[in-house]
Amino acid sequence: MLGQGDGSLLAYARAIVTWSRRHRFCGTCGSSTRPEQGGHVRRCGHETCGVDHFPRTDPAIIVLVTDGDRCLLGRKDIWPEGVYSTLAGFVEPGESLSEAVVREVREESGIEVGSVRYRSSQPWPFPASLMLGFRAERVGGDLTVARQELVDARWFKRADFARRRAIGLRLPGRVSISRRLIEDWLAASPESHYQ
Repeated sequence: MLGQGDGSLLAYARAIVTWSRRHRFCGTCGSSTRPEQGGHVRRCGHETCGVDHFPRTDPAIIVLVTDGDRCLLGRKDIWPEGVYSTLAGFVEPGESLSEAVVREVREESGIEVGSVRYRSSQPWPFPASLMLGFRAERVGGDLTVARQELVDARWFKRADFARRRAIGLRLPGRVSISRRLIEDWLAASPESHYQ
């Protein structure tokens, strides 16, 4: 509902407040922490510890998988009816971003991908993530939905987006990186009729 500038400011404030609430105690010794440097640091109050704690950001990937003139979108049960989005997940320790893309797509859909290319990023303060957006191409595998992750996943052709209301397809909000990834792919087609 907010513009990008106000939305960014709200995301920043929410991330700092959430982090501060969750780090009232030192992760090293368990003592209380206190805010320092305008709330951007929480310092342990124990005299022999005194460790500074800083806000963290958890990296997460989000990816539009394409296969010729179609793209793969998934649906979670908590989303409003008809909403489909790009696949996403957190980066695991010791994993590169492209490895996370390959793993997450395989885990959620059974699809194998290659040609992983970075596209853009977006802060996602729910509670403290940085969404790193990619596009990847299908190189193999059959679509098999991981029911613990998604309730549905399917391939949508470019033409489906021009008639999305008729087929009951709803896209993520306009400010989301998922929507941007989809729209960029659609706009790259010379015969695009997306509205």
